[in-house]
Amino acid sequence: MATKDNTMTPERRLEIREEMFGYPKIQTGGSLMIAWQIKGKRVLLVGGGEVAATRLVHLLSADALVTMIAPAPLHPEVAFRLTQFPQSITWIDRPFQSTDLTSCPNDYSLILTAIDDPVASSEIYTLAQQLKIPANIADVPPECDFYFGSVHRDGPLQVMVSTNGNGPRMASTIRKMIAEALPEDCGRAIERMGKIRQELRKLAPEQREGKRRMEWIKQMSDKYPWDAVAGMSDEDMQNLLEWYFRGQGEGEFYVPEWEELIKMRKGKSKWVREREAKEREEKEREEKGEKKGEDAANGGVEGLNKQVEGLKVEDDESKAK
Repeated sequence: MATKDNTMTPERRLEIREEMFGYPKIQTGGSLMIAWQIKGKRVLLVGGGEVAATRLVHLLSADALVTMIAPAPLHPEVAFRLTQFPQSITWIDRPFQSTDLTSCPNDYSLILTAIDDPVASSEIYTLAQQLKIPANIADVPPECDFYFGSVHRDGPLQVMVSTNGNGPRMASTIRKMIAEALPEDCGRAIERMGKIRQELRKLAPEQREGKRRMEWIKQMSDKYPWDAVAGMSDEDMQNLLEWYFRGQGEGEFYVPEWEELIKMRKGKSKWVREREAKEREEKEREEKGEKKGEDAANGGVEGLNKQVEGLKVEDDESKAK
């Protein structure tokens, strides 16, 4: 008769159950990774130096409205962003004052500091906590409600790597490794997929179609290679969407094979024509390179043969003497 193992801890029993049911493993101590929508929202940025320039890249890429408080002179990149995005950045040319927050506490969604003054930075963080506004104090992880990671951007695709404040340089290295491993035209493929989803929602807007839409998109996403999705024209998408209603039974989904979808084309998309032209150019370059190599090799052989013939003639002449 098996005896109960009383040495197993309650935590270990829960881990075993987690594995049995296939639930995602929880690893505590991390950050909440979210894509925060701050488009059109006001953000306070204190500082106008090199670190402020990096913060502006993140904020402007997310279409935020920035109030920047910093005395002149500004970092060259920061000054450039002012001229590039005059409608998105409001510059106040002086040091930060506590009334910048206390007089309008509801104006800001985020507070960022990028100054070389630890005491002033901590005072701003304390004030932000009192006003319940999320803040990031540059280079002071304990005084950060959130971190900025290393981001790879390709159209709608954003991949962020965070080390939770432990190694920003390492995050940059890892981000580059991930970017190199991503498929070519990844961003364009995602753009095309987004448009297909939008058009499908227009085609089948009813709430009861929600689950079916999701399953159909899932099958389509898994079926087609990345470069095929990236190369889809508007005509391809319309032809594809026609297949959505071909299976009306419970759990019936029809997604055509890629070759079958291509046959429905009346003409090639501009992107496909450009890609084929690029492939032809690359093939021609390769063929020219191979021919050049063959010519060089043949030239080398002919030269060697001439040298051998010359030696033979010299040898014959020496024998005649």
